[in-house]
Amino acid sequence: MKIDRFRIKKIMAEKRISTQSELAKMMGISKNQLSNILSDKYDPIKSNVRELAQFLNVEVGEILVNELQNKGKE
Repeated sequence: MKIDRFRIKKIMAEKRISTQSELAKMMGISKNQLSNILSDKYDPIKSNVRELAQFLNVEVGEILVNELQNKGKE
């Protein structure tokens, strides 16, 4: 499971959240924690994904990368 960082940035812009630091502070986590959650090298736990989606007021599926689409790009 990977989070779509580009979708997160779009949602942040829609909600007028300008930086990841600001989002992390609003969520009550460190910027490093948020960076890890959004990293391509990190496989976030479901609770982190749910918490991020819930905070941004979107469905979990809206912030996940579609693994099937990515396989076609390799």
